[in-house]
Amino acid sequence: MLTPAMQQYHDIKQEYSDSIIFFRMWDFYEMFGEDAHIAHKVLWINITSRNKNSKEPEALAGIPYHAKDKYLPMLVNAWYKVAIVEQVSDPKLKWIVKREVVRVVTPATLNLEWDIYDNFDQNTILALSYSQDIFGLSILDISSHKWQTCQMSDFETLQKELFKLNPKEVILEKKLFDNEKIKETLQKKYSLNIYYFEWTKNPREELLSHFWVKNLLGFWIEKLPQAIQSSALLLHYLQVHQKQSLTFFQSLSVYGTSDFLEIDSATIRNLDLIYNFSTGSETLWTLFWILNHTKTPMWKRLLKENILHPLKNEKDIVKRLQFVEAFLQDKILLEKVREKLSYISDIDAILNRLAFERVSPRDLLNLKRSLQAMSEIIEIIQMSNNLLLQEIFTQ
Repeated sequence: MLTPAMQQYHDIKQEYSDSIIFFRMWDFYEMFGEDAHIAHKVLWINITSRNKNSKEPEALAGIPYHAKDKYLPMLVNAWYKVAIVEQVSDPKLKWIVKREVVRVVTPATLNLEWDIYDNFDQNTILALSYSQDIFGLSILDISSHKWQTCQMSDFETLQKELFKLNPKEVILEKKLFDNEKIKETLQKKYSLNIYYFEWTKNPREELLSHFWVKNLLGFWIEKLPQAIQSSALLLHYLQVHQKQSLTFFQSLSVYGTSDFLEIDSATIRNLDLIYNFSTGSETLWTLFWILNHTKTPMWKRLLKENILHPLKNEKDIVKRLQFVEAFLQDKILLEKVREKLSYISDIDAILNRLAFERVSPRDLLNLKRSLQAMSEIIEIIQMSNNLLLQEIFTQ
């Protein structure tokens, strides 16, 4: 016979069977059954049992609620999804406390919780659909709200882009559950984290409702059914897991590589552009490691993206080189700007937490300091009378 609280737990676990359940019980998050054994293995916490006198006692492990910031990243970085269940009614009332899943934390959404580390990597979620030999690809970088989509008919091209995108998690629709070729590519070749997601809504209607439009012509995907399918899949996945409407994601563009020099995975590997395969190091002795003297996480992300997507338009390349040369010719100006940049926090991450209503007082103070520094940088460049650099503010 289950107690009312345990009935709540089992109902929630049935709905979120692919997640570790952080079940709030007063001042603890408790985990039961297999979840408790996983927590014991990953978090190195003691495991005990409830209803010890029963013939089949249930495993139990718990952490203090104020220790969530310590233990949650450990589980998520071990590639587990964590559903956070909070008490949403007054525990002082006589009847059973109401509990609900407030959000599901995944690798790409971990930094929405708090600023836990200097995370310069793009927090990219990728959704993949497939029908009639056409792949639909939807890519969302949560760090910058950059949302793109496209269709591909060539699996080799898809693999090449997956390697460069290196998403934190990949969402597959139900019909791809048993596609061994895709699973082997994602899991074995690229070691990507796969989540399966089933839904029954009309994908086009889902996007029309989200963007408040009558058609998708303005997004250039009206005649791209798999791009629509994958984008709606990604949107609904986030809505279900974050428990929000996500109305602040208001831009969707077609992903393309025509403006950039195409680089295949072999080139990225052999030239050690961003990852040193001989040493197994994330960045050591790579081109990114050599060039990276940036002062903010946003610029680190931009540098990494530019290395993987080199410009091929001569006019754009020359313009970029002119900006760089202008700074190099004025070392005093360069040092002043770099000194101010050191006061800028990860504004993208702070604005994300603000949009998701998870911002902290520390975040707001860092945002204030960052905006002040940006204002001072603009003033410094404007006072330099360097007309070329002043064009930066009109780009």
